[in-house]
Amino acid sequence: MKKTIYIAGKVTGEPMAECSMKFGAQEKALKDLGFQAINPLTEVVDYRTPWNEAMKICIKSLMTADAVLALPCSANSKGAQLEIKLCADLGIPVFISVETLKKAFKKN
Repeated sequence: MKKTIYIAGKVTGEPMAECSMKFGAQEKALKDLGFQAINPLTEVVDYRTPWNEAMKICIKSLMTADAVLALPCSANSKGAQLEIKLCADLGIPVFISVETLKKAFKKN
């Protein structure tokens, strides 16, 4: 069964085109490695959704993930920091690169 990886990163206040590119690139990289990716931009359909409502949608999706890929921009994101804290509290592993994630889930 494919492992499901949630992508965490900064969305609020960022140009939507740049967000689509950075999250899309990571989603493709994860899929190319055989993972199922959860892209928060596709989970929250309307980019005008208020932050608190968008976070409820994202956290619901996050709870289905086996792990999280935290993009570098996560450090500057209130929402991503909330997601990462929640993962730490719940024992969901968080990775800062596709390579470390790949190694952690490598089949022996």
